[in-house]
Amino acid sequence: GTALEGDPAVVEVGLNIHRIFEVDVVSSRVDLVVWLRLIWRDERLAWDPAERGGQDKVWVYLSEGAGLAEASEIWAPDVELWNLDESLQTSLANTYAPVDSDGNIFWSRPGHLRPVCKFSGLERFPFDKLTCKLEIGSWAYSGKHLALVPYQGTGFSLGGSETAGEAYSEFSIENVTAWPHVYGGYPSDPGSGWPVMMYEITLRRSWEPYARGYIAAQVVLNVVGFGAFWLPAQSGERMGLTITAMLAAIAADLVVASKLPSASEMTWISTFSIFSQAYAAYCVLESVVVLFFFYLVSDDLTPPLISTLLRWAGRGRAARRQPAGSASSLAPLEKRRGSSTDFPSDSSRDVDRSPVESSAARDADDFRSRKEARNNVYWQGWAHSLDEFSRWLVPTSYMVVLGVMWSRILPK
Repeated sequence: GTALEGDPAVVEVGLNIHRIFEVDVVSSRVDLVVWLRLIWRDERLAWDPAERGGQDKVWVYLSEGAGLAEASEIWAPDVELWNLDESLQTSLANTYAPVDSDGNIFWSRPGHLRPVCKFSGLERFPFDKLTCKLEIGSWAYSGKHLALVPYQGTGFSLGGSETAGEAYSEFSIENVTAWPHVYGGYPSDPGSGWPVMMYEITLRRSWEPYARGYIAAQVVLNVVGFGAFWLPAQSGERMGLTITAMLAAIAADLVVASKLPSASEMTWISTFSIFSQAYAAYCVLESVVVLFFFYLVSDDLTPPLISTLLRWAGRGRAARRQPAGSASSLAPLEKRRGSSTDFPSDSSRDVDRSPVESSAARDADDFRSRKEARNNVYWQGWAHSLDEFSRWLVPTSYMVVLGVMWSRILPK
């Protein structure tokens, strides 16, 4: 048509963002309620109002997102969302466009804009500001035929009615910028540029629910877990407290992880979860070690299997060194078994008893000999020292790490 003859048709593109409908970070999609406005001039539609009784405006119907559909009454540019999740032909309503007597057409359509975004800024989650870029341009006409420019110099507007904007929403629009951009040749017209209107939308997340419901709760659970260092070892609630704090940390992390994509990049909340669970795990392991020392009565920390193997090896060497014709080797088995000198003494039983045998389930002061009592006093000293170490070093280091984590999200 004549609208595309000679110089390219200048099409003004305007995007009025009504509100944010949905932001899906996991699938990298955004749903915006918008009014898309296209303004251009078609000299074929111009007329003299004096010849038509003073009529200076008519309304024509446009269908399916472009004037190329059978139901459309005039030509219109086939402007499309390039990084689309859904085409503008189905996400925007079909409307009438007013045509002025000088041939100017103003085509505004309400509906949804559903782009697939390449988010940036997610590494600071939940204190992030997400940035999503949109590309709006013709799919069929290159720069030879269409020139896209921002409407009213900016190319965008916000609001427009009393129902616009967000309330009680996780995301809000912080900033919008728009500018024309020209890509190099594509296979359908490699010698021409392809103009698009670029929109960069910055979305600010409401971080307060995450701070209240997860971060603060996780800090409290960690501090509660540290309380196990002050509980006596014989208290049965000690292990229950640390395990509960650990499981609560894992459950909270699973809830937050469901709001993030499974990606290799680390977010702030992922780093916080790792160090928080590390401290919770330390509380559990420290309590296990303290209980082990508190009830230990053996002479050393040699594992029972190794102790048994060493005893067997020692008995084998002693048997090989014994003369073959000695009296003891020729004595009847019944006599040797009945001899009172062959029973181990109390001290030998103490020495030979393995840590497993000596730490069987019983009260802490239920000892079989004085040597066990002396050994237990020694190992309880280790348990108390470990608790004393954890009481002061662990909470202090936790506050230092928490301060470093918090400094990473403060404005610079």
